[in-house]
Amino acid sequence: MENKNVLTEQREGVLIVTINREERRNAIDPATAAEMEEILNAAEKDDSVRVIILTGTGERSFCSGEDLAAFDESGECQTIMAHGFAGMTERVSTKPVICAANGTAVAGGLEIALACDLIVASENARFGLSEVKVGLLATSGGLIRLPNVIPRKIAMEMCLTGKLIDAARAYEVGLVNYVVPKEQVLEKALELAEIISANAPISLRLTKEIFHIAPQVSFEDAQRFCNRCWDYIEKTEDAKEGPQAFLEKRKPQWTGR
Repeated sequence: MENKNVLTEQREGVLIVTINREERRNAIDPATAAEMEEILNAAEKDDSVRVIILTGTGERSFCSGEDLAAFDESGECQTIMAHGFAGMTERVSTKPVICAANGTAVAGGLEIALACDLIVASENARFGLSEVKVGLLATSGGLIRLPNVIPRKIAMEMCLTGKLIDAARAYEVGLVNYVVPKEQVLEKALELAEIISANAPISLRLTKEIFHIAPQVSFEDAQRFCNRCWDYIEKTEDAKEGPQAFLEKRKPQWTGR
């Protein structure tokens, strides 16, 4: 599938989604947001897609956020879809999503990255929430997720100053999982995707659900949800296949049932 603003490529069970607006630093305009929403909705329903990778064209920018030149005359944002900014920031994906930050992720671009499960960063990438510099707010998850990912004081400094941090600092504070040379970003993301996609799909889905729900409820409620998940998964075909394959020293054949 190929659109003007967003490119897709599927390699076995991995869907690579590339924001294709290098001339605008991969900023999101309404058309791009709509394409992202459509592509990610389709990926959620496609059993052949096990892992999703989000990246950008070129080496300068992963995504520079909202394309301010695309604001309508009323100044209203037209890039918020059913699942948030660029169809991503309010999406609770059932599938692992990896951000391959090929360059700077700023403002809404960082909010997209924060909505992903893992981040692989180019060594030349920078990260920040710069909305205060243009009289806006990082309300597409940035102000919520960032202080839950990195130390609160560091998050507050980033949000109040609008300054960017480099990839090395992002790794130091726990914002990204890996920092690699720029030519290896997608390769590293694909390596992670391959490892993840070899695991049981139901286990992956429920692991993500528990990660999402647990911080929002008490420990007791989270544990009860975990127990329900266990009661469900132990009755699945994959829960029988996994231990059997281990004992027989072979790769498991997952059915997702």
